[in-house]
Amino acid sequence: MPETPPAIVLVGVNHASASLAVREALSLSAGQLEDLYSRLARTDGVRGAVVLGTCNRIEIYAAVTTPADTAMGQLESLLSVVTTFPVEALREVSYGATGLDALRHLYRVAAGLDSQMVGETEILGQVKASYRQAEERKLLDKPLHRVFQKTFQAAKWARTHTGIAEGQVSIGNVAVELAQRIFGDLPAAKTLLIGSGEVGRDVAKAFASRGVHAMAIASRTHERAQCLVEETDGRIVSFEEWPLALPDCDIVICATSARHVLIGKDAVASAIRRRPARPLFLIDLAVPRDIEAEAGDLSNVYLYNFADLAEIANENLRRRQAAVEACRHVLDERASALWRSVGPGQETPRPVAANRPLPGSIVS
Repeated sequence: MPETPPAIVLVGVNHASASLAVREALSLSAGQLEDLYSRLARTDGVRGAVVLGTCNRIEIYAAVTTPADTAMGQLESLLSVVTTFPVEALREVSYGATGLDALRHLYRVAAGLDSQMVGETEILGQVKASYRQAEERKLLDKPLHRVFQKTFQAAKWARTHTGIAEGQVSIGNVAVELAQRIFGDLPAAKTLLIGSGEVGRDVAKAFASRGVHAMAIASRTHERAQCLVEETDGRIVSFEEWPLALPDCDIVICATSARHVLIGKDAVASAIRRRPARPLFLIDLAVPRDIEAEAGDLSNVYLYNFADLAEIANENLRRRQAAVEACRHVLDERASALWRSVGPGQETPRPVAANRPLPGSIVS
């Protein structure tokens, strides 16, 4: 008899299912990601796996030969062990799906429909990066490889042929819009960017496109910072010295992968005392957070995080709702077509855990 094809299952936590504090606890460092992939490779019944970790979600997509409920429990246990987050608490905030429902969810994630900032542009690149990481670790079996390749095609189609990308849906553009609301004249504002990863690059380019030059860029990775300097006409500040520049900055954008707070309330208070007549605008795009939340309580300090940017980006969501619904419909149809080719002979897809459905009533 031919071998039964592996089932596709999903376990995840995102902004709709868990608080920021919980997502911070579940965010993976480079070492934890490596540990998780190593454990996945040694887990019986797991034929392939892709781990998607962003500032607003941690999801594991796996091709498994064990029953879906068993596989779900295995994936949750692995994530619990790696992050030291209690597994019972994890199950209270996680969601899961199998088969067609898992494919539909992945399609919507890659197209930006499941993002906190609907239609945002960064997520597709993050999904592709996660796919490459799994490929490098030889954890992509044929079904998962095909699923993700078809996902990329569908997401690209959605962004090209629907109105989902209309409006300010780039993190960088929204950050610039928010800064303009506070300062008006951005070229006159002294700006510091801490972090040079994908989010940092997007923000830096957006500010440069609005006339902000000589932006100070601090990063632990000198090569990436140098590339950003060349693209934005900025200047490098060593990661050890940027705290000294804080009192002179008008805008500070943090987008690092640090596991601890970089800017505490006391440091912000000290900076404000040295610039009493000028506001300080702080944008914290990191998870875990780079800036102590209490800093936002200080007078003349404006602290915003990713959720605030999402609210701005979604202000025009009502106007784009028809495009969002049309995009969702087409993506679901494409996911169904893929399922018909990779899932014959498997059970009719259903939510794996009825008490933990996908956020936003995605499961149909």
